[in-house]
Amino acid sequence: MKREANDDSTPDTASERPSKSPRSEPDTQAESACPICQTSLSLLTLELAEFHVNGCLDVIQLESKKTRRRSKPQIVPQPTSRPPLKPTGIAVKHEPTCETTKLSAVFSSSNTTEDLFAQVEQTPLDPEATSTGAYKYVYPQPPANVPGQKPAGPSRSLPKPLPDYKTMPGTTFTVDAFKYGSLDFCTAYFLTHFHSDHYGGLTKTGFLGHIYCSRITANCVTRKIGVSAKQVHPLPMNTRCIVQDVYVTLLDAEHCPGAAIILFEVPIDGGKVVRIVHTGDFRASRRHIDQIACVFTTPLVSPVLPEMLSDKARCRDAADNGKPQIDYVYLDTTYLDPTYSFPCQRQVIAAVGEACHKIQSCPEFLPSLITQARDSQRRHSQKHSVVDTPTPQPARKSVQITQWFKPLQQLFSAPPASKNKRRTLFVVGTYTIGKEKLFVEIARRLQAKIYMTPEKRKLLDCLESPGLTELLTDDMYEAQVHAVSMNVVNMRGMTEYLQAVRQKSTFTSIVAFSPTGWSHAGSYFPAVQAPLVQPQGIAAAELDAIYASGDIAGLVDALAVSARLNDDSGGRSFGINRLKPRGSPNSVTIFPVPYSEHSSFAELARFVCSLNCKQVVPTVFSTPDKNRQAGGWLQHWSDLKQRFEERAGKGFPAFG
Repeated sequence: MKREANDDSTPDTASERPSKSPRSEPDTQAESACPICQTSLSLLTLELAEFHVNGCLDVIQLESKKTRRRSKPQIVPQPTSRPPLKPTGIAVKHEPTCETTKLSAVFSSSNTTEDLFAQVEQTPLDPEATSTGAYKYVYPQPPANVPGQKPAGPSRSLPKPLPDYKTMPGTTFTVDAFKYGSLDFCTAYFLTHFHSDHYGGLTKTGFLGHIYCSRITANCVTRKIGVSAKQVHPLPMNTRCIVQDVYVTLLDAEHCPGAAIILFEVPIDGGKVVRIVHTGDFRASRRHIDQIACVFTTPLVSPVLPEMLSDKARCRDAADNGKPQIDYVYLDTTYLDPTYSFPCQRQVIAAVGEACHKIQSCPEFLPSLITQARDSQRRHSQKHSVVDTPTPQPARKSVQITQWFKPLQQLFSAPPASKNKRRTLFVVGTYTIGKEKLFVEIARRLQAKIYMTPEKRKLLDCLESPGLTELLTDDMYEAQVHAVSMNVVNMRGMTEYLQAVRQKSTFTSIVAFSPTGWSHAGSYFPAVQAPLVQPQGIAAAELDAIYASGDIAGLVDALAVSARLNDDSGGRSFGINRLKPRGSPNSVTIFPVPYSEHSSFAELARFVCSLNCKQVVPTVFSTPDKNRQAGGWLQHWSDLKQRFEERAGKGFPAFG
């Protein structure tokens, strides 16, 4: 769970956060009991035990989110005489058969899903004010108050104290600080992206400040929340701007549309510059390291333009040879734990797209994949099972357990539809904004349209992308790809969804994807609870050997010494064979997908160690133990860099 300093409240779930430790998943072999309801599982087969535990988890997930969400959750209504899932206020339109040709045209101009979203992020902006010298985008300090707007009435509760990491040193700027009341000193409120744990506290009325953010985030703030456009100032991506005499550059954070890494360059006395990196929420990559170096090695008298940051060779040279000193790095530490090791995002997107294509074109593929996943899980469970024979339980326990699964047993026993009539609906769990690359890639591979709720559609319109708009439709019964709320992507929710959609469509089954980083943290059924992993020291001889051999991979291993975990983000590739679905190919199949929009532990290690930074400041806080562990790793990396540089006589290398 993500928490901020001095923040005792429970955060909104709009942004991707691990709701619980992945290591607390059920252990059907070691405990022989359901960890949720404590019912004995010793009389069940491994498959029935798995169904039981998954069912309990689904119930807990649905019920807990019903009570925690402030607004009505997106729960599929029960079937009625009217189509229960028909969007209110939007007429159902049946698309002509020539839509496939239009979809092909959309992707012909953008070869990949990544190219499509890159074009969206790079949409140019008109400058707000007159250019100053070589700089086209200049934002002077606005008036203190917005004309015609009155302050909000007195609040029932005092605002939370402002944490130190919300203010940027040497400036009157704050970042993602909207729930701390009126800040008299603040002249610019920067917003990294449109997730509620970052814009929380921002309302249509009562806010008197001025917001600076990307174009997409600005559209979301004005259209979704209703903040006056006079108070929201969009900044162009990959372009150095001047905001109140401070140089500001936004880089694509690869988190969600509009999410930005913010670079501040603050001129101070004596011609010196304070350099600050605020990552917001981000998925770290080598491209970020190179672009940060390129910006900070470019003199302030010269602007930084998108074509400069798109020059990979120029940026790579700046990172390898420039190594500018950075004073502060405000780091997204959501997954600063060796437990979290997941694959490269591009590999996951490609694997999911290829899997959907094969499911569509080859009827035997999905049943085979489910069988392989069950066999793999069975072998893993047997490997970590307890040798002791479990105590026999009364027969009535078995009856009680089977009663839990009558709905699921009926679902899995449903007769398969004729191959000529079968049509699969592909569903992707999403947040308010996020996971778009995944369902767009599925639509690209299937040459299909995408349906989503009117609320989600309204946010996607904020991207102002004609290419993306061509992929969307209001006809949920014809669209073969649906984007839904993450909290309904479970066996029970998808079963209800399929029953409702079947009323006016030819869909006979659902293949759903639950994309989140913590689905890949450890095994589904670990034998024991994993303790917190603390870093250990590295011998000088080991550092000398790494330096002498030039083995960067060895240096990566040294960063995570004592973790002893596979580094999927930079090691072996992720493919279809590593997808582990559960369910039935004749009805509902769910794929837990290790698709994260936050950096993995190894990616954080590479990012921090590749930058020449004086101080790293965490921006995500959890339990006291987790916080101490995160601080320990940051200190460990800092010590390692210092020792390596002292012995090698040169800077720490940037990772590829």
